Amino acid sequence: MTRRDRWRTGAATLGLAVVLALTACTGGGSDPDTTPEGRPVGAGPTGDGAAPAAFPGLYLAADVVPVESSDTRITLASGRRCGDLSAMLAAGQWHRVDRLTFGTLGSAEVALLAGFGGVAGDLLRRGERLAFAGLEGDPACTATVTEVTRAEIGIEGRGLPGTSPGWVATTRCYRSKADGTLTVSLYFDTEAKVGGQGQIVLTRSGDRYQVDDDTSALTLVLLRHSGRYLTGMSAVYAEPGRRPAGLSQLVAGDSLQAEVTVRDGTADRPAGTVEIGGLADESRGGAVSVSLPFACAHVTEIR
Repeated sequence: MTRRDRWRTGAATLGLAVVLALTACTGGGSDPDTTPEGRPVGAGPTGDGAAPAAFPGLYLAADVVPVESSDTRITLASGRRCGDLSAMLAAGQWHRVDRLTFGTLGSAEVALLAGFGGVAGDLLRRGERLAFAGLEGDPACTATVTEVTRAEIGIEGRGLPGTSPGWVATTRCYRSKADGTLTVSLYFDTEAKVGGQGQIVLTRSGDRYQVDDDTSALTLVLLRHSGRYLTGMSAVYAEPGRRPAGLSQLVAGDSLQAEVTVRDGTADRPAGTVEIGGLADESRGGAVSVSLPFACAHVTEIR
């Protein structure tokens, strides 16, 4: 087994185990102190920092520094705690509509979730546009704000909604320097109140990708909820020992079929759609099919 294979298997298997074991207990979902105008304490007056070109209207205080940016992504370094940085990002024209917290998870559990593509953060909205702000590190928190894809999402199976409008946040993309294999991690939610998260490994042949049929290369979790997915998963972490009835794990079934479509002109930062049929719902039984868009705002090269 190569180093890449060991990393992939360990991240997917152990990371999902953390999700399904429900070992977390919650951290506060409330915001830190804010001024009457809704600006974080210590953020400075309006206009301290120029809004990044990729995300007009995003408020930046003078002590928060953009360290990397593109047309769909910006990384912000700060000396703030994540709660304060979260409040700052929601203090301008972008408003927080959902949030994922890991509560009091230990550093080891958070590291496992990170390997699985998991990252705490906020779903932000300005008009019809969505962005996900991943928040990592305390007391010096870094925010990575990326464009969120809005599209029709397909989730077919017993008790599932079929096609529904929704969003997908691609949280991490890793690509092997050795063979071009792309590992994509994402969160998603639908207006039909079924959301999820997962990690999908796409092997490369020439200029085409296909879903790796290794059982360790495909990890998907679904959550049927009554509100929003990220809030629902935060509640999962808040109640150790109780597995919600709406939580399901999907694995590769015996009749797995998959197709990957990558848009032209996205070789450096792949974007497209993954359609997977023949998944098995280990929690409820039955076959499930999913159709999910993805968009890598940044690709980390690994050996």
